[in-house]
Amino acid sequence: MTNIEETNLVENQESPESAESKAQNIKFAIGCSIVTFTAIFLRFFLLELKPLHHDEGVNGHFLLKLFRDGVYQYDPSNYHGPTLYYISLAFTKIFGMETFNIRASVAVFGVLIVILALYLRRYIGSIGSLSAALFLALSPGMVYISRYFIHEMSFVFFSLAIVVGVLYFIENREVGIVATATCAFLLLICFFPLPFTLANLLGGNLSIRLGFFLVEAILVFLLMRFLLNWDNGRPIYLVLASASCVLFFATKETAFITLGTMIIAVICVWIWRKIYAGFMGKVGEYSATDKRLTWSNFTSSFGKSPDSILLVIIVISVFIYVGILFFSSFFTYQDGIKGAFEAYAFWTKTGTGDHTQSGYLGYAKWLVKIESPIFILSALGTLLALFKGNNRFAMFCGFWSFGLMAAYSIIPYKTPWLALSFTMPMCFVAGYGIDVFFSKKLLEKIVGSILLIGSVGVLGYQTVELNFYSYDDDTKPYVYAHTTRGFLDLIKQIEYYSEKSGKKKDATIEIVSPEYWSMPWYMRNYPNANFHGSIKPVNSAEMIVGEEKQIDELRTEYASHYKWAGTYPLRPGVELIFLVRRDLADTSAKEIYQINELGSIDILESESVK
Repeated sequence: MTNIEETNLVENQESPESAESKAQNIKFAIGCSIVTFTAIFLRFFLLELKPLHHDEGVNGHFLLKLFRDGVYQYDPSNYHGPTLYYISLAFTKIFGMETFNIRASVAVFGVLIVILALYLRRYIGSIGSLSAALFLALSPGMVYISRYFIHEMSFVFFSLAIVVGVLYFIENREVGIVATATCAFLLLICFFPLPFTLANLLGGNLSIRLGFFLVEAILVFLLMRFLLNWDNGRPIYLVLASASCVLFFATKETAFITLGTMIIAVICVWIWRKIYAGFMGKVGEYSATDKRLTWSNFTSSFGKSPDSILLVIIVISVFIYVGILFFSSFFTYQDGIKGAFEAYAFWTKTGTGDHTQSGYLGYAKWLVKIESPIFILSALGTLLALFKGNNRFAMFCGFWSFGLMAAYSIIPYKTPWLALSFTMPMCFVAGYGIDVFFSKKLLEKIVGSILLIGSVGVLGYQTVELNFYSYDDDTKPYVYAHTTRGFLDLIKQIEYYSEKSGKKKDATIEIVSPEYWSMPWYMRNYPNANFHGSIKPVNSAEMIVGEEKQIDELRTEYASHYKWAGTYPLRPGVELIFLVRRDLADTSAKEIYQINELGSIDILESESVK
């Protein structure tokens, strides 16, 4: 046998190490598939089960205006940034303006957070990243808010995207297909307004639009080829981190709290390493991956001039351009840019004046009550990371999560969904803790298995119970003044009487109750549903919806023309009274004066709703 043949034979033989590595990768891929499927199922199954929350109804109102009229104008005093509406607009344009679709536009970010956690394998280990992703997939809060049409899940996702983008940039990682596709999609969005506007100026027919889109696609292709050829495409990770950062701010104004905490966490890791080395007399041995996570490697990753200068210019330009793009409603509302800076004055006022009833320990109490496995394991993982002192990323996650929790605890303003911003990094450091146990001897592996299995069991039970059974139970954490499921019975009654009237969706419904969100969303296809917020002299409408607190006024104004067809809960403390015109009301309807004056209203069980 010749030397060449011997060499080929050796190259074709798989070494025991590579075979073992291949087997581990297969197991990891299977684990990723199971975790991802779990996340998808819990977030999309029966997504319309719970009625829309007050905040979802308000967000739906803004989205409807954007969907129907093409108008959205950012107002710093109103309900956070523009990203939620434009992302959801894409979903609804493709799939339709339905409850499932608007919530799906948020649920997909809940799944993407889980998937992105799996990309942390190099930093917290295979078992660590799978455990972290599984904790995220099963977290009662992560699942519950993923099934909400609010800003929080995209907000949390963008914070993670910043971290992953910077990590991969520091590591000089060759760009992958996911990052390439994401960057190309981002560029398409950035260049979209110009060809769209030019096409409209030239008539706006389909052929002109396609022509301009083709030009845009060619331009994006050339830019992507330039970026991919630049240091194997590595700058793409920093570009994506920059875009994620500005989208982070364009989602919620509280982004500066998380970003500030991240920077402080990096400094704390550096300080702790100095303390650790002085106290222990030595520094723990870093892994090959972790050794690269240093400030010097970060700065050297920019390359030498003029590459470094060009990269800084690109990153800053992306941040500014994408921010202007969204806050100006794609160059249609220039006051939105000014509003982006004014938002912090409004938030400062809100942050010290509203939702302050939970006290400084509010988040700790909520986490202990419903996220206890994650809370406990994250504390354990943080202690292990600090004690071992050799995993910068794990230490960073510990400082990030508990630092952010402390920041939000100090701020008087508290709502349960804000906890997700620190629950996510808690899952990472909790996963790291599990990985440490599995890397030890048999006894430690047994302990780690018990902790993992027990945590999964508790989280799984709490998630199913909260999201599919107690989703409107106001005593549960994350259930925050939520619309009661009985409200959907009122919607069924309105649909029933609309059909009975013969006018169907053209029936007139006068909503005189001061409290009515999220009812506008459910009445979105009823052009004659009028929301007044106070008693109005109307006697020809088919239906009227008032409130329990208006009983005396309802009797005085409507008793001669309407009958009482039922009382339905909107949310805790708010009961809606449903009135139907006399000639339309069923025989089961009663006179308005029969409503108990003491306020303990008996809910009518209409034969029409069964």
